[in-house]
Amino acid sequence: MPPLGHRAPGLVGAVLQTDEVAAEIICDGAHVHPALVRIAIAAKRPSRVFAITDATAAAGLPVGARAALGGQPITAGASTALLADGTIAGSVLTMDRAFETLVSRVGLSLVDAATVCATTAARELGLVGHGVLTPGAVADLAVLDANFSVVQTYVGGQLVYTRNTPAALSV
Repeated sequence: MPPLGHRAPGLVGAVLQTDEVAAEIICDGAHVHPALVRIAIAAKRPSRVFAITDATAAAGLPVGARAALGGQPITAGASTALLADGTIAGSVLTMDRAFETLVSRVGLSLVDAATVCATTAARELGLVGHGVLTPGAVADLAVLDANFSVVQTYVGGQLVYTRNTPAALSV
């Protein structure tokens, strides 16, 4: 995709200037610089932007771990998955890390980060009762600690995961 330019705004400029299209952004700090994520959200508002991960099979693996993408070997880096020649193959981003990036590096409030990570995507996909905390909603949610790490996960209002550490019990 051609980059946003001051004389040729291209696809990025077209998406940023219209409210009819919601924009998805890989919020790993590598695919799109946090300053540009901030600009996009300012141009469109959190309700028209949603975070995606572009995650590969290397997501959540330690740096240096190997996985495959389309039959090609990839290696997990700090924020991206790389092909053998060093080309970015995708992301290793998880949504808790996207949320952290939006708050700590982009500067969004917790509410706006939750909107970008959950509410906008659910609405754009037509998932009524998802992506919101309201009476009668599905109640799929993740509880994060002060470091934005997942402590608990609920699906349909039922607890399905609890991190088994003493720190998680005091959250």
